[in-house]
Amino acid sequence: MFVGDYHTHTRYSDGKGSVLENAAMAKARGLTELAITDHCFHLFGRRKDKFRRLTIECAEAKRLTGVNVIAGVEADVISLEGDIDLTPQQLAEVEYLVVGFHKFAPPKSVSDFFKMYFVTYFNGLIPTSAAAKARNTAAVIAALERYPVKVLAHLGHSLKVNVGEVARVCAERGVLVEINAKHLRDFKGEWQALNESGANFILSSDAHRPSEVGALEKAFQTAVEEGISPHRIVNYRGE
Repeated sequence: MFVGDYHTHTRYSDGKGSVLENAAMAKARGLTELAITDHCFHLFGRRKDKFRRLTIECAEAKRLTGVNVIAGVEADVISLEGDIDLTPQQLAEVEYLVVGFHKFAPPKSVSDFFKMYFVTYFNGLIPTSAAAKARNTAAVIAALERYPVKVLAHLGHSLKVNVGEVARVCAERGVLVEINAKHLRDFKGEWQALNESGANFILSSDAHRPSEVGALEKAFQTAVEEGISPHRIVNYRGE
């Protein structure tokens, strides 16, 4: 039913399993491709060889399982100018770039922390102002314009943005908007804007355990019920 799962984590960041365990589950669920997208701030910290070791494990898992295992990363927007937490040299090593926002990724500056991060610690308690939402939207769009992003992850989850405006830029630049199985409620009230944006979509499990890899059915069902055509979901291959 699905070609692959393109947003999964391992013990190289905050996941619980290995590359091979994720690949084995992908094979068991009938997938032919899998992306390992661990967090940049884990992969490119003090241990400079972590991403290279991850790449080697991806190649070995592919040999052992027959699943095309892609060595990717999940990078974060860390400034209002759209910087992500990868240097140009690190970016050159990455085969598959997923970009999102996490409040535990180190911001570029103190100013970015207070203008961009601070309110995310109180989501649901402190509303994001219209001015902050506009700043956040501009930051994400700047990242899309500056970097070779393949997938925009969990849009609107922690960092509140104008979802429709960002999705339209994704459509213009050929960036896939992720439909994240763990964050479906973040699109509540946004499905019409997503549908009208012209963007294409990709389902992901955002798996942090091998057992979650390839669990895409609920995300697919929700998207279709909300009016997204299956033809716009790139990793859906039909029944």
